[in-house]
Amino acid sequence: MKVGDLVRDDFYEDCGIIVSGPRLSEDCDLVRFGSMDGDVYHVVDVLGLDGTLRLFTTDEVRIVSEGR
Repeated sequence: MKVGDLVRDDFYEDCGIIVSGPRLSEDCDLVRFGSMDGDVYHVVDVLGLDGTLRLFTTDEVRIVSEGR
């Protein structure tokens, strides 16, 4: 996964473009996932069709079309 890739979530509800490369989650990100302290995930920021910036784990999204 890289910046510019078009992705969908696992349930095919949300679609968007990756705007940040994969990174490790931080403590402030854990609130969004409902996970415990010490849990680490690879996450990406995705700009949705409605203009919102959402955080997904790399396991939650599938690449529809790769950016160049």
